[in-house]
Amino acid sequence: MKQFVLTIIAATFLSACASAPDRTTQAVLDFGRPPNQFSVARLVNIDGRNIVGSVAQFTHWVDPGEHEIVVTAAFDTTTQVGTVNRRANRSQGRTTIVVEAGKRYRIAAQTTNQTGGWEPVVWKIEDL
Repeated sequence: MKQFVLTIIAATFLSACASAPDRTTQAVLDFGRPPNQFSVARLVNIDGRNIVGSVAQFTHWVDPGEHEIVVTAAFDTTTQVGTVNRRANRSQGRTTIVVEAGKRYRIAAQTTNQTGGWEPVVWKIEDL
């Protein structure tokens, strides 16, 4: 009986490993906290598919190739010393990005003018 239970556990473990995606053939779109000259961006849509999930999800695994992404941005504005208000820009930024397997693409929002214009940017590319 003990060997039977161990066999079941081993088979379950091996089947779980076999069904895990091969991440070495993918790239990462990373929307984590950017440097101060950029603002936080969040992925809304990729290749026409809405992203449903937690707003705390900062990384998204994608296949290599060309992808159209749509993001929203949140900008920090300081109104007085020690007080930071977060305002979400309701507009969306759209761009096309070409990614390679084994790379992490750090993405943020960058202001383009004094009237609230912005665009999504890849501010860093690094090996996984």
